[in-house]
Amino acid sequence: MNLKDKIGIHLDQIKQLRGIENAVLTQRDGNPIQSTGVWFSKEEIFNVCSATSAIFNVGIHLYPNQLRYILIEGKKAKILIAPLNNSVHSSLNRILEAQSILDNKNEFFIAITAQPDVNLGGVFLQTSECLKNIKTTLITSGETFKPPLIQYNSGELDEILQNFNIKKKGNNNQHLSSFSMDFSEILSWELKKVMDNFSKSIIDLKFALIAMEGGYILSKVLKKNNSGISNLDSFSAMSYSLYQTSNRCSWLLKRMNTDSILIDCDNSFQFINGLKDSVFSAVIGKARQKLGLIRLYLPQFLKKMNNLIKDAKVERDVSSFDFKKLSGQLVIK
Repeated sequence: MNLKDKIGIHLDQIKQLRGIENAVLTQRDGNPIQSTGVWFSKEEIFNVCSATSAIFNVGIHLYPNQLRYILIEGKKAKILIAPLNNSVHSSLNRILEAQSILDNKNEFFIAITAQPDVNLGGVFLQTSECLKNIKTTLITSGETFKPPLIQYNSGELDEILQNFNIKKKGNNNQHLSSFSMDFSEILSWELKKVMDNFSKSIIDLKFALIAMEGGYILSKVLKKNNSGISNLDSFSAMSYSLYQTSNRCSWLLKRMNTDSILIDCDNSFQFINGLKDSVFSAVIGKARQKLGLIRLYLPQFLKKMNNLIKDAKVERDVSSFDFKKLSGQLVIK
């Protein structure tokens, strides 16, 4: 029995759990190793692996030694992304060292898609033994799992080279639709008040923020005793990027938008929720409040934030953007 068949057996065991639609084992660089469940084409598998790999890499960048799993939720499905970071027997360390992946807990990850009513946190606990067996199988195989090399015929090469040709001269007018956020002092104060009330309701809150496109921080709240974050702007940008990539993954899998993301770590949770043209993110410790209670608190605050941001959004008319006309109006003094 070859390696992929062995891994396929373990993935099939995961697929047998109630509500699980498919599962795919992927290398960190996005190269799929094995999958089970309902897939439409090889191209779809590669697209999903590429998107989940981007999400996974952002997750381990934010939490390199603590990430347990990332849970993406939408109206049609839930998606679980988890590293194979469970401990292995010490006798396998020599094999790990020979393969130059000793102590690398994030070399592989699994992505599981399930129906929206399934408790994927429970599924993660039920699959722990399967994930451990998959990791042991990968380690003892001795394979390096290099991405497959792509070969092109002469016609495909000509098509690729043709795409590098300089475009012919023509009209370069572009139609752009833009918007601006007009936050009055009253709206800013109201948003700050909602964030402060959220901070008081969540005992173990470390910090929370609202980020606009690109990760620009619109509003934030930090607990005084929290000093664990050194660069909040960078954290905001990465969280926004993770949400956008999750949207792409959700659309590829189920033609749906991402409603929320939960990042489960050893000592904390991170919640990421989409708002109107923005993203809300909060990092909360695990000491005193249960996950279920936090989930009950969140919707009422998210609704208030969303309404305030809607009030601040001012639409502009679509206008023609002509760079030559625009540059002609510039006067350098």
